[in-house]
Amino acid sequence: MANAITPITRQFSQPYLTLQEFKNAPTALDYGNLVVGGNQAAQDAELTNAITRASSYIDQFCNQILGATADTEQQRVRIRPDGTIRFHPKYNPIVALTAFSYGYTPLDLTTVADPSVAWIEEQEVILPYAQIALNQSSQGPLGFGYPSSSRAETFIRYSYINGWANTTTAASATAGATSLTLSDGLGITAGSSLRIYDGASSELVTVASSYTFGSTTVPLTAAIAYAHAAGISVSNLPAAIKEAAILMTSAYLKIRGDASMVMDITNTPTNQITGSSGVGTDIAHVQQILKPFVRIR
Repeated sequence: MANAITPITRQFSQPYLTLQEFKNAPTALDYGNLVVGGNQAAQDAELTNAITRASSYIDQFCNQILGATADTEQQRVRIRPDGTIRFHPKYNPIVALTAFSYGYTPLDLTTVADPSVAWIEEQEVILPYAQIALNQSSQGPLGFGYPSSSRAETFIRYSYINGWANTTTAASATAGATSLTLSDGLGITAGSSLRIYDGASSELVTVASSYTFGSTTVPLTAAIAYAHAAGISVSNLPAAIKEAAILMTSAYLKIRGDASMVMDITNTPTNQITGSSGVGTDIAHVQQILKPFVRIR
């Protein structure tokens, strides 16, 4: 006997910082001795792990993945009297609806050929069921098929892209280039703004209208001002999320438990405290920053 297996996907987003982004941040932390006796590669690997854990904490606190992901979900809804099917995907902001199926039984779902007929808002999708379900004849639309009336319970399954683009350059780009080659095209749309996080060479670019949705080759409306190496962060995540990731990574590094000297106003060393004692303040600041991005169940 076969098991019933859910098609609902469970995604993991790209870490919200690159290694270099954290190193460039003014944290005043020593990240060169995270692994006792380790070489630079070992130190970088452990710092990368801390960034990954910090990013995961942000997703858990916000009750959603903030970086762009492609997800599949299913649920039950009712057709509204106005002839629409309205549903709220788990994650937001919603970028695109890529597939949609519906039916009165999970065993007989009809696939909508063109999901682009949907109206997409930041947290809701409205599908004009009354139009897509009609068949055409020489006499006009015929309303044959399921359902015969509104308010009927309907099973739906859909795939969608949500969240903010968060990727890296897959190849180097020279100053004056009019396109970027990225590692991932998820969350990118024509007309959207992307920030290249590259230290003193950071810059803001705009995706050209000729961009093909989902492509990793991104044409720009204007040439870039600086050269950028491969592996540089390119994102339209709100800057507040980047700052939260820096603070949370710093908190995890402090938790590792250093023993630091504390100076009184008299400049006299008095006692030792663990560096993790200040972590509560850091995490409280992170949570305050992230409040606008928390998903309410």
